[in-house]
Amino acid sequence: MAERKLGGPRGRKVLPPLIFGLIFVVASAVSFGFLPGALADHRAYASASACPAGASRSESCKTTVPGTIKDVHRSGRSNDRFSFLLTERGADTEQRVRMSDEWGYQAVYEAVRPGDEVTLTYWRGEIRTIRFGAVAAETKASPADDWRFPTAAGLGTLCFGLGMVWFAWWQRYRSRSARSVAPWGLVVGVGGPCLLSAVGLLAGMMSSSLKEALLTMAAAVLVAAFLVGAGARGWRRRMIRIADTSDIVPVPPTGQKCVRATLRGNVPYEVIAYDHLVVGDGRPAVTPDPDGRFARKTLPETLSVRRVRALRNDDPEDWFHAYKLKGVVIECRDGDEPVLIVTRRRDASLILGALSATPGPARTGPGGEEPHVSAQPGSVEGA
Repeated sequence: MAERKLGGPRGRKVLPPLIFGLIFVVASAVSFGFLPGALADHRAYASASACPAGASRSESCKTTVPGTIKDVHRSGRSNDRFSFLLTERGADTEQRVRMSDEWGYQAVYEAVRPGDEVTLTYWRGEIRTIRFGAVAAETKASPADDWRFPTAAGLGTLCFGLGMVWFAWWQRYRSRSARSVAPWGLVVGVGGPCLLSAVGLLAGMMSSSLKEALLTMAAAVLVAAFLVGAGARGWRRRMIRIADTSDIVPVPPTGQKCVRATLRGNVPYEVIAYDHLVVGDGRPAVTPDPDGRFARKTLPETLSVRRVRALRNDDPEDWFHAYKLKGVVIECRDGDEPVLIVTRRRDASLILGALSATPGPARTGPGGEEPHVSAQPGSVEGA
């Protein structure tokens, strides 16, 4: 029988996650591209000294002046965006200052009331910081937190993009059995990166420094790698146990039973829609009827069993969908033609017993030589 590989090329399944992942990786690179400039402004503002008397506020030094809050304005869907109408002491000119939307400042904004005295810090011609007593909050124009967004966006998109690229590779090269019987590639390739992306976003937006954000992300990656490694080891041990068919030995059926089985081979008794096998009523017979009452095609006595094995990667993919981890393949020969019978592990012993039993009356099919059971567990050979 020519080897059948269902599913064909997997390119159309691989391209969407691959392209999607590469787009996110490029987006991450673009985000990180803004980081050096943001960090340079952050360091310049943090290290700026106080301006000497008479210096212009547009210079790269800090000028501090007292001011008064005239009004508090809230906007946004959740009223979580704040701007203050304020004046400098001794001046009548009012100016509206939009405050930073970064987390951690909301409690400060909530406590501000019209008439409160504040301290305004100018840098390069704009108000960058407003101090409310002992607490300071940054304005929208402040570079103090400009590193947060490119860091959060870069970490978030990088994790998700690399995860999607890995998932595309897994779809292309890993076994169809793994994809069919357990969606661990989907969990690891999509679910894991989604969680790491969330960690990256939170680390970038909530950490006090870039170093802290990167350390948080590194710790999350190490934890994720440990969990994935533990899961992979457990999966490998399970697959080794599944591949062992030495415990499957012939057991003669004590009465008629109809078990689920699929027979494939270049033989006249192969019928695609026949997905059951009747045993215990003479020679085994394939049938489409789950009760085994009609449309039987009896297997000939020339059919001899060679061995029993677990499902392999090159087996038809519909076998994995139908039998999952419970499936085994009974490899047979009918003369020179290979014949495969796939069934559930729990039914394999009955089928082996029926195929190796003393031949009884057959409904159809040619007579043949009676097969016999090999002494080696998990293997039966014809005479």
